[in-house]
Amino acid sequence: MSPSAKSVFVFGVYLSLVGLTLLLIPNFFLTTIGVENTREVWIRLSGLLLMALSVYYFAAAKHNIFVIFKVTAVIRCSILFFFTAFVYLQMMEPVMLIFAAIDFAGGFWTWLTMKKEGNWQWVNSYESGIKIKPTEKVPI
Repeated sequence: MSPSAKSVFVFGVYLSLVGLTLLLIPNFFLTTIGVENTREVWIRLSGLLLMALSVYYFAAAKHNIFVIFKVTAVIRCSILFFFTAFVYLQMMEPVMLIFAAIDFAGGFWTWLTMKKEGNWQWVNSYESGIKIKPTEKVPI
């Protein structure tokens, strides 16, 4: 497993653990982070979605799918900015920035390993078997 695949795999494990906690013992999780307990189903659905999302991370890591690594790195890094805005607008508790920081750290780790591997600046085209610069059009 490449270093970038390992970073994505580890993040998948993190998503699975948080998802499983939200699905099975949501109020334990909410109490731990200082958020009011709930009996609503949304928190369990969030856990289920995180667990489902983790499967994509595991599959991408197993098959070394660099395009997915790249996309997830960008998305995970951007979470910090969205969460910061939500906290600023008083739409969420500041403690949630801990999770945004974990997302950012995971995305940065993936970006850094891809950069070291030389896989960040190129997008692989599996259909044509050629490497395409991000500024070039992908052959259809």
